[in-house]
Amino acid sequence: MSVDKAFEEEFLREGTEVLKHVIPKMVQIWKQLGFPTAKIQERFRTAVSHHKELWDSMLEEEQNNKKKIVSTIDRLGRQHHQLCKELGTHYREFGDEIPLLEMEKLLQETLAGLNKEKEERMKSVRALFHEEDKLCARLNVDPCSLNRDRIPTSDQFNMLQELVSKLKMEVVTRQVQFVTLRDSIKNSMAELEMSARSSFEMDLLVSDPQSISLSDADMNKIKEIQQGLVSRIEKNKRKTADLWSVIETLWERLNIETDVREIFHMQNRGSAPSTITSLERELTRLEELKRQNIERFIHAVRQDLISWWDRCYVSDAERRNFTPFYAEIYTEDLLELHEAQVEKYKELHTTNKDIFQKVLHRENLWKRMEDIEARGRDPSRLFGNRGCALLQEEKERTKIMKELPRVEAQLTELLNNYERTHGHVLQINGQDYRQVVVNQWVLYEEQKENEKLQRQRERADKLVEEAKGGAKPNTPMKRRLGTTAIRTQMESPKAKQRKLLMPSTAPQQRLGPGRRILTEAMVNQLPQGTPSDHDASVMSTYSVFTENIAARIQGASSPNQNY
Repeated sequence: MSVDKAFEEEFLREGTEVLKHVIPKMVQIWKQLGFPTAKIQERFRTAVSHHKELWDSMLEEEQNNKKKIVSTIDRLGRQHHQLCKELGTHYREFGDEIPLLEMEKLLQETLAGLNKEKEERMKSVRALFHEEDKLCARLNVDPCSLNRDRIPTSDQFNMLQELVSKLKMEVVTRQVQFVTLRDSIKNSMAELEMSARSSFEMDLLVSDPQSISLSDADMNKIKEIQQGLVSRIEKNKRKTADLWSVIETLWERLNIETDVREIFHMQNRGSAPSTITSLERELTRLEELKRQNIERFIHAVRQDLISWWDRCYVSDAERRNFTPFYAEIYTEDLLELHEAQVEKYKELHTTNKDIFQKVLHRENLWKRMEDIEARGRDPSRLFGNRGCALLQEEKERTKIMKELPRVEAQLTELLNNYERTHGHVLQINGQDYRQVVVNQWVLYEEQKENEKLQRQRERADKLVEEAKGGAKPNTPMKRRLGTTAIRTQMESPKAKQRKLLMPSTAPQQRLGPGRRILTEAMVNQLPQGTPSDHDASVMSTYSVFTENIAARIQGASSPNQNY
């Protein structure tokens, strides 16, 4: 038997006992009072009716209490559901087996905790909204579209925090930009010798970076002011540089004293408007001096023009085509024609500076190579080889032979690019320099071949003369002479001097055609490999060297020979 059933039976039993005890006593009293049976029955029915009404009233009261509790639970449940939804927390489920009063108590406690969490979150949210309003006002942007009357969810709260952090970073970034731009504007205004021209510029220069508006429009306006000032400064610098260029040119042509120039330089530094004004006054003064000294000035310009002609490798024919150069009636128009020519070739040189520098470099290399070749044809240098001059000469030749093709390739590429860009050849001394390079190499090879043929003819003529005189070549000297020549060349000058001082015990013999034998011996001692232009050049140098050695030896021994 369940507890509820036992309680009901106990309640009924007690109620029955009460009725059993009370009803007989009431009936006895009614009889003692002499009520008739009908009256007693009437009173009994009244008592039962009253008893029933009492229980009905109690039942109704309890039912009303239950309804109130259920209504309260329903209201608390809706509040609980709404708060969980707003806070983004999990909704707590209550089982049906929980008594209504206990459920009511649990809901009240849960709601109290949720309301506390809501109040704390709303406090943080209100602070974030307040900070967002301030940041958005400084940046002049719209705040987020969250409903401020309702508590945001966790995701919305995190989004709001992230938004405020980004706004803070943007404000800091713009503050740094503002300070940088403001300082630049101040410096630029000082350099331009100017002050603020509008109320915006005045506010810009005196406002606190922590409170000034940092909207896109204001920042763009500040940037425009700063860029405008920088542009004016750059324009003034270019104008100043142009003025200085003209002034210095006029100084040179008018032979202005150096002290006067230095003082003027010291007094007019920078590119401020006052400096430009001073430079313009100086230019006006120099122009007047130029007009007063027009003949001397034109002569100075002509010298300058010759200098630019030389730098641009202008041919004589092209120079002669400028007929005003030879005019002797000195006027302003003649001066302007000369100055226009100077500017023309100055611009040509500036635009194609790389080409002209490469041409100059290549010409210097070629001249050095010709000098080395000329020294190589001088026999006397072989007997004064102090300080390893021959070795240094070969090193220089090797360096030139490596660098010259590289420079020529770069120069050819530059000339090709110029021709593709301008549609015509950039002439050097009136010629296509690429063809000049080819012609020089062809002439060089022909000269080398002619020198080789000349040496062969001289050698053949010498052999014929020796044969007519009855001289016989001494072939056993081949290895000894070749080795001696190599050893003699490799020995230091002091060692050679010591050997010359020692008495010679070897009998002197007539060498005759031993020059060729000595040359062959020297060539046989050279490293074997694929011959290159440089190797051929080196062999040619050593060939001349050994031939002259052989000639010297033959000349020293010829008095002892019997023809």
